[in-house]
Amino acid sequence: MLSSLHIKNIALIASADIVFDRHLNVLSGETGAGKSIVIDSINALSGQRASREIIRAGSSESEVSGVFVECPSSVLNFLRDAGHQCGDEIMLSRVIQSDGRNICRIDGKPVSLSFLRSLCQMMISIHGQQDNSGLLQKERHIEFLDRLAGLDTRIYQEAFEGYKRLEKERKTLRSAHAEKQRLLEQLAWKIEELKALNVRQGEPEALASRRKLLRSSGKIRNALDEAYHSLYGCDDTPDGCCDLAARASGALSSVAGESEILGELCGRLGDLHSVLEDVLEEVRNLRGDMEDSEHELEEIETRLDTLHKTGRKYGIQPENIPHTLDLLRDELEALTCSGERLSELDALCQKSEALMLSEGKKLTAIRKKSADELKCRIVQELHELDMQNVRFETTISPAPPRVNGCDEAEFLISANPGEEPKPLSKVASGGEMARIMLALKNILSQGDDTHTLIFDEVDSGVSGRAAQRVAEKLCSVSRSRQVLCVTHLPQIAAMADRHFLIHKSQEGGRTITRLEPLSREGRIDEISRLVGGAVITDATRASAGEILLQAENFRFTKS
Repeated sequence: MLSSLHIKNIALIASADIVFDRHLNVLSGETGAGKSIVIDSINALSGQRASREIIRAGSSESEVSGVFVECPSSVLNFLRDAGHQCGDEIMLSRVIQSDGRNICRIDGKPVSLSFLRSLCQMMISIHGQQDNSGLLQKERHIEFLDRLAGLDTRIYQEAFEGYKRLEKERKTLRSAHAEKQRLLEQLAWKIEELKALNVRQGEPEALASRRKLLRSSGKIRNALDEAYHSLYGCDDTPDGCCDLAARASGALSSVAGESEILGELCGRLGDLHSVLEDVLEEVRNLRGDMEDSEHELEEIETRLDTLHKTGRKYGIQPENIPHTLDLLRDELEALTCSGERLSELDALCQKSEALMLSEGKKLTAIRKKSADELKCRIVQELHELDMQNVRFETTISPAPPRVNGCDEAEFLISANPGEEPKPLSKVASGGEMARIMLALKNILSQGDDTHTLIFDEVDSGVSGRAAQRVAEKLCSVSRSRQVLCVTHLPQIAAMADRHFLIHKSQEGGRTITRLEPLSREGRIDEISRLVGGAVITDATRASAGEILLQAENFRFTKS
């Protein structure tokens, strides 16, 4: 249950704190006063999409927070499973910043917007004026029916998705099978072309590295020659480093036994000579390796050019040629065996389709039973909403398999005796649509843990005796659930356990929307306005007082 709501810098509301009653809360006021701003704020708190345009002009951010009490166990378990410690109260908040960022918190702990939305869907059900249009959309009727039945379609959906996967594979394979010979020849030709290249794994990278080395071969040869002559010697200097190190080691070896330090120096010179000999050998090998560099570089350039041309032809990098060759071989093998796989898929699809249709029939049976229950319950609800002669039917007809089953449903209604039920879109007036939606909301909410129901102008198109019945229905619903309602009807306003007046005022040259909880006298004034409009007489006030008294007596009977 939503205990209190704090709104800051949203649209025309600079700041507002609202404490709600646990039963029926009504918001009324002149058209354009800002009644829907409260509903928009609750929508924002519920994690629904909120435009930056709702931020009050001149402010960098807007904020809405709410305190919920007496939360159902499903909500508490949901929070605990997510690692939140829950007390008797839960405080939710959302800050919407002008740069588009959102900051959401639960009891001060940051959460994602999607988590906030999932949580609030379990606590609040908001019915806006646009929801009536959903009743006119035939494809949405099955959603209402499934919600009433509490239908679990997961087993069917798994069967449906499994069938679709197999059918897609079969379709692809059939298409390929139709031009199998052409594809076989094409694949064989590609494989032979790539196979003839004989590209070894890692070869393109190794060639590129070798090419880089050979392109600097002149500079490298000069350096190697100089290093070789320094180590081995040349005409100008016959003694190289290796010979000199060997001669020094030999000189000390004759006296190495005379002292420990001479022996150590002799050993180190011996080690140095060995290292120099190893380096000399490697330099000698590298000099030989670079002798025919120009010819080798030409061969590498030619090889790499061939690999790059082939790679461009197939849209791949040269280093991926071996992998592509393996893929083509696998594709050729699969295509060669496609006849066997196609026969296998035919059998699998037949079996999968049978499972899907079987599960679909189970859903159909449950929906038909749910349709009978819905008929009885909605007729009873509509009788209470002053639609005494109403007839309501739900047709369920076969449809091609889809993600939610093999059925389509449509609501039919007849509000007048002697008329056969027809689609809602053809016969229902605005007032009838509002009452049907109220009836559906009441029925559907009885099967879940949602403790707060919000109606934004549920009275649209309703007047007279029907308005009184809608007011009584909202009061009855509010005895077991909290109800928030935006209204223009005096009958609904009079039925409120807590009545808020929303009005505009001018402060500092700016328009501000304010919310004012009304006393009994204030309620008589507001109900008088709803009854009489701009001209309020003593008779109007007397009528308003009578409407309020009758509502109080009705609420007393429901207590």
